[in-house]
Amino acid sequence: MALGIASTRIGAFAAASTAIAICLACATQTVAQPAQQSRIGIVGPMSDYFSIIGDQIRSGAAAAINEREGVAISVADDECSAEGGANSAREMVEAGVSVVIGYPCIEAFDTAMPILAEAGITLIAIGTQAEGITAHTKAKSWPLLRLAPSNTQEAEAIAGYLAGVWRSVNFAIIDDGTLYGRQLAEAVRFQLEEDNLRPVFTDTYRPQMENQVGLVRRLNKAGATHVFIGGDAFDASVISANAEMIEVPLTIAGGSALIGPPEDGKLADNTIVTGFPDWSRKAEALVAIQAMEGSPLGADGYVLPAYAAAQIAIFGIDISADDGIFPYQRMLNRSFQTVIGPLRFRPDGELEGNLFEVFTIFNGRMEPVEAGQ
Repeated sequence: MALGIASTRIGAFAAASTAIAICLACATQTVAQPAQQSRIGIVGPMSDYFSIIGDQIRSGAAAAINEREGVAISVADDECSAEGGANSAREMVEAGVSVVIGYPCIEAFDTAMPILAEAGITLIAIGTQAEGITAHTKAKSWPLLRLAPSNTQEAEAIAGYLAGVWRSVNFAIIDDGTLYGRQLAEAVRFQLEEDNLRPVFTDTYRPQMENQVGLVRRLNKAGATHVFIGGDAFDASVISANAEMIEVPLTIAGGSALIGPPEDGKLADNTIVTGFPDWSRKAEALVAIQAMEGSPLGADGYVLPAYAAAQIAIFGIDISADDGIFPYQRMLNRSFQTVIGPLRFRPDGELEGNLFEVFTIFNGRMEPVEAGQ
């Protein structure tokens, strides 16, 4: 499952508490312990179809928090819905949390954030990629930190790579008509055209069809040998299989939604996709992996980003004043060393840099493209 597209497709901290402070602060910085027990909220879809996402967020965040004495946890189900978002936010206010981790679904986020902001509760949003959610951080004084890239950054990552490797090929851009697929395809097209690269064919296809031979023939007639698909793994696998069946050479590229479960089909070798790196391979992730040992969820999906969010939340609690108010402003323009690597939030609460990377598929595995490739 791709992180960050929950609203449209739904892509133990082993050291002691002082080690967290050392990990997340400069070596010369001294942090004070809170005078009373603090409370961190964990919110996500804990029921129904998207419950795996909520389970991953809860598992990762709780693993880090449970290593820190004096910090309690409150968990709520946002149901990935507007009503669930509002209800869960009220639960967080009543529980007296100082910071919340979660809300991957934009529907729940939209109703929860105003309630949390009015109560002065900081949100570290996990996985919410919708555009513009941090625009209110200054206008409405929303205490929001987004630990996720935006949809624009996904397009920037893949378009930046394709601009180099597709400069001398005939390519098409198609989408499945969904909000995610259409916006991604349009953003990629715009960025490629800014680099003087124009598709020979564009189209919106019918998604979830068992047969896309007609679409493949139209691509071939237009002279396209490469195609960017604003769609999901199932459609990409059908298009790839149909192209092979009628002997039409076709190289496919797409966003993180092309990364799907095995039942959605197999992507052909050399398919190009965006996604997140395998954070479990990072040296920084070792403490989290050890903490998650024995967990059925392991370190998959949102587990490690949620663990990192909890590290940041704990650090904020540790430097808070005696009144227990979470120091949102002091979290901006500050670097944090986390289990997924160094993170830094801009003044608007957005992450600096782009978490998305580009991969090619080889034997069913995602292989990072080399710099300059």
